[in-house]
Amino acid sequence: MQGVLGVPVPLLLLHKSSSNHHHCCTIICRKKQKKIRVGDTWPSLSLSLFTSGFILGPLIDGLHSRVNLVVYQNGAIQIGPLHTNIWVPPLLGLFYCTVGLLQLFLDDNLYPAEVPPEGSGSGSARKVAASLITLILLIELSAELYKGGVGDNVEAYILFGAAELAWVLLDRTRLGFALASLVGIVAPLAEIPIIKLYHLWYYPQANVDIFGQGLVSWTMSCYFVYTPFLISLARWLRTLITAAPKPEEEEEEGGGSP
Repeated sequence: MQGVLGVPVPLLLLHKSSSNHHHCCTIICRKKQKKIRVGDTWPSLSLSLFTSGFILGPLIDGLHSRVNLVVYQNGAIQIGPLHTNIWVPPLLGLFYCTVGLLQLFLDDNLYPAEVPPEGSGSGSARKVAASLITLILLIELSAELYKGGVGDNVEAYILFGAAELAWVLLDRTRLGFALASLVGIVAPLAEIPIIKLYHLWYYPQANVDIFGQGLVSWTMSCYFVYTPFLISLARWLRTLITAAPKPEEEEEEGGGSP
C-alpha cells in the first residue's frame, strides 16, 4: 500500500514509531543528565524534613526523658507516656531540616554530576530504616546505661565506640564522619543558649560545664549517630520529590503521543 507521497505505509508507520521512541528517549536522557539541585526543590524538602523531625524527633527524645536524663521545665507537657516540651517538636523539626539541607547542599557541590558514593548515599528506604533502627538502639542503650547508674566515663567509652561502629556499618565516608562530628559538637553547644535563656530543660546529672551550663558529655555520641539517619532521610526524600512528574514534563511527554 502506497501513502499519499508514494511512500509505503509500513515505512511511514516505522518512521513515526522511531520518531516517538527517539522523543521519549530524549526526555528520559534529559531527566538523567539534569541533576535536581537543592535550590530547585528546597520548599518541599524543607517541609518534609521539618515534618519528620516534628513528629519523629520527640518520640526518639522520649527515650531519654523517660529515665530523667533530661527534665523539662517551661512548656513541659505529658502526652500519654511521652514526657516532652511544647518547643521540642519545632526545635527538632528545625534540627532535621538544617542537617538534611546541609548534606544535600554538600552533595550538590561535591558531586555535581553524579550520585554520592556508596554508603549512606544510596537514598533508599532500606538505608533510612537501617539507620533509624541503629539510632533508636543507641539512644535506648544510652538511656538504660544511665538508668543503671553506669559511670559517665564508662558510658562515654561504650557509646562513642558504638557510634563509630554505626558509622562503619552505615556510612564509611569521610564526609559522613566529618558531618557527624560537626553535628556532635555543635548541637550540644546550641542547647546552651536555649537552656540559659528560656529554661526549657536541664540535665540533673550533668558531668561537664560549658559557659556556666551543665551538659552530659556523651550526648555527643547520640547526635553523631543521628547524622547518618538524617543524611539517608534527606537523600531519600529528595529521590521521592524529584521522581514525582512535573506538570511541564507531563505536557512534554503528552505532546509526543501519537
